[in-house]
Amino acid sequence: MIRCINAWLGAAAVALFTIHGITMGLFLAGYLDYSPTRKYWGYALLICIILHGVISLMLVIFADGKRKSFVYFKENRKTHLQRILGIIGAVLICHHMVAYGYVNAAGVYILKEPSFTTFITEAAMAVVLGAHIVLSLPKAAITLGMIKTQKEIKLQTNLAYILFFMVESIVLYGLCSYFL
Repeated sequence: MIRCINAWLGAAAVALFTIHGITMGLFLAGYLDYSPTRKYWGYALLICIILHGVISLMLVIFADGKRKSFVYFKENRKTHLQRILGIIGAVLICHHMVAYGYVNAAGVYILKEPSFTTFITEAAMAVVLGAHIVLSLPKAAITLGMIKTQKEIKLQTNLAYILFFMVESIVLYGLCSYFL
């Protein structure tokens, strides 16, 4: 039950990440104006990510914490890579939340002066979270019972790659347009 809830939170985070990444990438590239309603999508994404992260850590501590053999780690290296990317992504999200600017008292969004360091960390965050999604999406579909055959696993993996390249290309284009 907890794994299903966590999988649904992850799926919601993927949908919100896609919306947030595409709209903010287009905003940074100058194709969209600033919209105050867009921040609520970001807040919903943040809530999903926090809940997903907390539940994932609880599952790791209580379920996988007892499995310490080398064979277990070798057989589940993708799972461990997924977890490491999730933790790195959480740290980069904290930086991302203060990277661009703020809303002043008049409700106007003020952009901070762009820096190359911020560009590198933002690009790294997009790639790390995208890789986490590529590793996670097929497993979430299995947990939710959406996948029954090996062919469906391959199709779900292809969907994850399509999402990854679609969102990453728009995000990186927006970042390059804004920062460089």
